[in-house]
Amino acid sequence: MIDLNEMTVLIVDDIITMCKSLHRMVLNIGYGEKFLYAHNGKEALRILREESIDLVLMDYNMPEMSGGDALRHIRVERNLRDIPVIMITAQVYRDYVAEAAESYIDAYILKPLTMKVLEAKIFDVVEKANNPPPFVAHLKKAMYFEDEGDIDAAINEAKLAMEAKPGTSRAVRELGYYYFKKNAFKEAEQWLLKAAEMNCLDVFAFHNLGELYLKLNDIEKAHHYFDKAMQISPRQIDRGIKFGKTLVQRTMVPKAVRVFNDAIKLSGNSIELREEIVDFCIENDANEYAASLLESIVMELPNRTDLFFKLGKTLESVGDIKKALEYLIRAEKINKENLEIKIHLAKDYLTLGKPIWAEKVLKRILKIDPNHEEAKELIRHCVKE
Repeated sequence: MIDLNEMTVLIVDDIITMCKSLHRMVLNIGYGEKFLYAHNGKEALRILREESIDLVLMDYNMPEMSGGDALRHIRVERNLRDIPVIMITAQVYRDYVAEAAESYIDAYILKPLTMKVLEAKIFDVVEKANNPPPFVAHLKKAMYFEDEGDIDAAINEAKLAMEAKPGTSRAVRELGYYYFKKNAFKEAEQWLLKAAEMNCLDVFAFHNLGELYLKLNDIEKAHHYFDKAMQISPRQIDRGIKFGKTLVQRTMVPKAVRVFNDAIKLSGNSIELREEIVDFCIENDANEYAASLLESIVMELPNRTDLFFKLGKTLESVGDIKKALEYLIRAEKINKENLEIKIHLAKDYLTLGKPIWAEKVLKRILKIDPNHEEAKELIRHCVKE
C-alpha cells in the first residue's frame, strides 16, 4: 500500500527548475516524504531499478530517452510495471493521447500545472494503485499468469476484464494478444480486429495485428497494420524498423525498402536511423539499398569521412566499381596509412583494366609495409597485365 504522506516520489524532467517546482508543489499539497530527481528516461530507469519508488511524475519530452519510451521499459519489467506513473506534457499530441488512452499510463497532466489538478491526479492514481478497480485487477492478474506461462488463465482474466469494462478496447486487444501467444490465430485475429474497430487509435491493436499477419506470412496485411500503427504513433518507429528487418531476412528486400523509407520519413530523415539500417542491410546482403542510404548520408554530411570507405566497399559489392573508386580515393586521401583502403583501390583498378594505376597504389603499400604479402601478389598481377 502506498501512503500519500510517506511515499517516495521520483520526478523526471530534463529541466532542473521544473523538477524543483514539482517538488515544492507536492510538498505544499502535503504529499510525499522522499524525493528523487532524474533528467531523462535512462536515468529514471536506473533509479527505479536501484530505489524503492512509490510514484513517478515524468515529463514526456526529454533528451536521450523520452518519457514515453521510459514508460514502455517500466511496463515490461516485472519489478517495475506496477509503479504508478503520471505523465506531464506541454502539448496534446494525437499519438500521445492515443497511447495515454489505451496504454498503461496511469494519468497525464497538461502544462502549465496547477496545484489543484496535481493534487487530484496524485490522489486518484494512488487510490487506484492501492485499490485497483476490477478491470485493472483482472488485467494485472492476466499479466501475472502470462509470466507464469499459464496463457489459458490469462485469457480468462482478460475476458473478466472485458465484462468489468465492456466499452474499452484495451481488454479486447489483450484477449487477442493472449490468443496470439497461444498460437490460436483465428481467435487472435477476431479479437484484435474487434479492438481496432472499437478504437481507431488503439496503436497496440494495430501493432499486434501486424505481428499476427507477419506470423501467418501475409506480408501485405502485416505491412498495412504496421503502417497504421506507425501513422498513429510516429515516435514508435522501431515497430516499422523491426518489420523491415524481418522482410530483409526473408529476402523480401523491395518490400523492406518501402517499409524502411516510411520509417525514415516518419523519423524526420534521421541520420542515426539511416546508419542503423545501412549496417543491418550490409550484414544481410541488401547492399544496393545500403549504398543508396550511405550516399544520401555522405551528401548531407561530407565531413563524415569514416563513411567513404564503407560506401566504397558497399558499391564494390553491387558491382559499381567506378563509383566505388570515387569514394575509395577520397577515403585514402584522408586516411593515408590505412592499407586496407589501398588494397581495395588496387583491386578495383585491376578490375577496370588499369594495372598501372593499381601498381602505383600497391607501391605505396609496400613503402609502408615491405612485407605485405597480398600487395606483393597483386604487383605480380600488374606485371602480367
